[in-house]
Amino acid sequence: MKSRTRYIVPSVFVLFAVLLAMPGMAQPVCITFEPPPFVLGTTYGAPVGQVSGDLAFVTSGISGFVYKFSQVGGGTAFSRAFIDTAPVSFSPGQSLRFNNIDLQFDFSGVGFSVKKVTLSYLDLGGYENLAINGSSVYVGELTAAPAILGGVNVAVTSTPVPPPTLGKMGTVTLKGAVRTLRIGGQEFWIDSVCAQ
Repeated sequence: MKSRTRYIVPSVFVLFAVLLAMPGMAQPVCITFEPPPFVLGTTYGAPVGQVSGDLAFVTSGISGFVYKFSQVGGGTAFSRAFIDTAPVSFSPGQSLRFNNIDLQFDFSGVGFSVKKVTLSYLDLGGYENLAINGSSVYVGELTAAPAILGGVNVAVTSTPVPPPTLGKMGTVTLKGAVRTLRIGGQEFWIDSVCAQ
């Protein structure tokens, strides 16, 4: 009996280690736009000489690329995104503010297959862009985004911003095989972009 116990205990530890290493057990990887590496006021886009498709940053295995913002009536704009403190608290600390620009998050460097992405947002006006896995860009109110984009389920929550400010805040949840997420807006902030 003693010899069996000697082999069972180490086997349990090996099994536990294998289960922890499985992709389904991977810890979420998040970007919270806090220093380091994100310094308040850091700007991406036209003001710093970037063009659509340029790499803006890489952090936690997630690459961020700037892209042109698609307008409702057709055409595009390419202004800026920058690290900011939002005028309405929708998440702790700093966030990323958009002004007529898109940012594409590429999750291929996180080390696991991403099955879910979440983020918090603040929308104080204008409309938004959303594309997943290279899909056509949805242009309109984020809260009216299609339920499926790029083969991924999209769910957007929304609550009004407290008066006297007009706007809304909430979360975006993507479920499915997410390789890239492209998002942008006009008077728009995001934070806590998490891949799992």
